[in-house]
Amino acid sequence: MKKGFTLAEVLITMGIIGVVAALTIPSMSTAYQKRVMTTQLQKSVAELSQAGAMALADEMGEDFRKSRALRNGDFISKYVKTRGSASFASSYGQWSCPNCGDDLSLSDLYSGYDYDCGKLQMGASVCVNHNGDGFLDINSAQGPNLEGRDLFMIGFGKDGTIGDYDHYLRSVIRADWDLDASH
Repeated sequence: MKKGFTLAEVLITMGIIGVVAALTIPSMSTAYQKRVMTTQLQKSVAELSQAGAMALADEMGEDFRKSRALRNGDFISKYVKTRGSASFASSYGQWSCPNCGDDLSLSDLYSGYDYDCGKLQMGASVCVNHNGDGFLDINSAQGPNLEGRDLFMIGFGKDGTIGDYDHYLRSVIRADWDLDASH
């Protein structure tokens, strides 16, 4: 007598494997996307913090936010290795500009209004104003185009490094955010 599996047993087993795969693959994909975006943010913050510390050391100053590089608007072009102009998605909608008194889109902000902008070597777009505050889009015009997921407010401290500007930046650096949660 030959022993083996029947066609029905094989099909049932394959069906069970398919259901388990359908349940686990989306969570694995989300976890991977979360790791990629967290790594991009950490690298961008580290690169900008190094540039800020270098600018402060070059000027032998005590407060980066009062540095000539920021006041002259050439911090990004002088201290950050860039590969072109910053680019942001148009789908972010309106952005509040407290110094302007208007609601402006990001493209309006980065093309003027005292922001020094550039695209980092790894593809992130960054804009910094003369006070050391700005915003960082870790994947430029690519999605998901949501504040707290790929667009972050940044702020340089006295020492030239980027501090915990808001809860979005802190939560992503700690990697405890949820890609499925809406902001």
